[in-house]
Amino acid sequence: MSDYIIKYGRDDRVKYISHLDFVRLFHRAVRRAGLPFIFSQGFNPHPVMTVAQPLSVGVTSDCEYMRVGLDLDCDGDYVKAKINGALPPGYRIIAAKKVKGKEIDLSKLDRAEYITETECNKDIDVDAFLAHKELIVPKKSKSGTKDSDIRPYIYEIENLGFCDGVLTLKMLLSVGNTYNLKPQSVKDAMEKYIDGFFTSFMTVHRSSMRAGEVEFLKKSI
Repeated sequence: MSDYIIKYGRDDRVKYISHLDFVRLFHRAVRRAGLPFIFSQGFNPHPVMTVAQPLSVGVTSDCEYMRVGLDLDCDGDYVKAKINGALPPGYRIIAAKKVKGKEIDLSKLDRAEYITETECNKDIDVDAFLAHKELIVPKKSKSGTKDSDIRPYIYEIENLGFCDGVLTLKMLLSVGNTYNLKPQSVKDAMEKYIDGFFTSFMTVHRSSMRAGEVEFLKKSI
């Protein structure tokens, strides 16, 4: 029996599949690949699998992580090849690594980098936007919608260029249990705090995950 950390991605073809539907899809793919899951104990056993910081619907990525328990002992390349052979187009396993105990702790992931492309009416001064001490926007939760200051959870924003009505930004934002900040909320704050700025459509791609200042598993997987 072994635990594996799996790095995977999804593209535009499957970006509107929900997290729960992806979990079911992955369960079926592993079974089609002929790999035996480890199951939890108890009255209702289920495959041992943990996804780190699930993606929002509509977001693409090439830096997602999960921990999966498999009842076998083989190297990560074998697991990668078998699952890739069973996944539908749009999903791909980038890497897999066999781990022991808490050798790699997915709970340490606390920030994510996004590349966004937004149709808008003008270029913006990112430094002036980040100079605001507070950025108050509505935030939805299970208990309803309330105003929230998102400024402490924006670590970096870089303007990558404005061309033909499309603004490209790189954002480093908080994820996880402390505060999960979505690029959409940053866009809402920009419309509120930047005079005369308005947007229409936005695409979002998650490009890396970090534990503090360090890109997660950049060299080890």
